[in-house]
Amino acid sequence: MHRLTVTLMLLFITFALHSQRKEKYPRAEIKVEYNYYNHFLRGSDGVVERNIPFVLLVNRNQSKFYYPSTEFKDSLHSTPAGRAKARQMFSAAAAAYIENKDRSAMDGVVYRTRLYVTKDFAKSASTTYDKAGMGRSGFYEEPFSEIDWVISADSTKMILDYSCIMAKADYHGREWSVWFTPEIPIQDGPWKLCGLPGLIMEATETSGQHGFTATGIETSTQTIYPLFSSEYEKMNRLDMLRAERHYQENSHAMFKAATGYDLGGGTDKPATEEGRKFDFLETDYH
Repeated sequence: MHRLTVTLMLLFITFALHSQRKEKYPRAEIKVEYNYYNHFLRGSDGVVERNIPFVLLVNRNQSKFYYPSTEFKDSLHSTPAGRAKARQMFSAAAAAYIENKDRSAMDGVVYRTRLYVTKDFAKSASTTYDKAGMGRSGFYEEPFSEIDWVISADSTKMILDYSCIMAKADYHGREWSVWFTPEIPIQDGPWKLCGLPGLIMEATETSGQHGFTATGIETSTQTIYPLFSSEYEKMNRLDMLRAERHYQENSHAMFKAATGYDLGGGTDKPATEEGRKFDFLETDYH
């Protein structure tokens, strides 16, 4: 693992010297890999932990936080040839699942998440793309200033050989504790978390349901592509969250009303207080 401070300075100088060269899409200067974990209730399985490997591509002007598998699926669905290939892949995975009853057979063809977060540092704003109920996806923009950090300079620890400092913030219904490193002077991090004088390496919230941990950092010239999918519609943040919650609690009935088919397994179970303890990254939509 190489330390990035000197490398960052060299990258910025190189960028300035070659600023006149025009490219179709911007390129990253740093690539950070994060594990996103969350706990949720899944039927008779009880509390389940899910881990999703996200990537943050970032340069001085912008960043993109995404799950590479989601981007791959979106890229397939963006062209006729890709959609045909996606149908073939789905048919093969479904056949394997039916034959072996192995849920992992479907992992490569179904969406584990639709989440993307892009940031524009000149505008000091992020744009979030995610699910918004049955068959819908939405996006919204919000300023960085909505996160008001309190830095605890006396609290430090090492993550991936970088010295990190703790900071806390109450953000959209959850209290977050994060560890950031001034050794990598990028005011960014996983999901929408940003605005500190250094890269956020780890983030947890008090319920323990959600968290992000950096698992790798490297210099990179990887292309930062725009979203391939055009299915995201502009929406209000709280409306998106409420629509997704309504769908999760009424998915059987909504699917049957829309298609005439029954998903099986009976009707939707009434929402319980215990079930509602397991919530989204943001909880202020209630």
